[in-house]
Amino acid sequence: MQVSTDVRDNGVVVSASGSIDHSSAAAFEEAAVPAVKLAVDAAGLLVVDLSDVDYMSSVGLRVLMLLAKAGKVDTVAVVISGLQPALQEIFQISHFDKIFKIYGSTEEALASGAA
Repeated sequence: MQVSTDVRDNGVVVSASGSIDHSSAAAFEEAAVPAVKLAVDAAGLLVVDLSDVDYMSSVGLRVLMLLAKAGKVDTVAVVISGLQPALQEIFQISHFDKIFKIYGSTEEALASGAA
């Protein structure tokens, strides 16, 4: 799994690729949680781009919950983009689709002004 962070004028994008599971969730958390603070100065929007993630276990979902909680503290909108069908199903079963706004693409999420 790889994670990158891109600070843009209208938000911060954290992009992950590969699987987010027990062996990679800590690295995902280490990269994603600090991005909430970066998003404070970048229009108050954090987009988590999961378009290249093929699997996410419950520990990955836990990291997303940490992002949502940190976002509330810092008044940052945390949104998800690019869910593949398998992840869409996981989000529906776990009701994460009720917790996060979900966009088809990162560009759509950034343009939404979700903050």
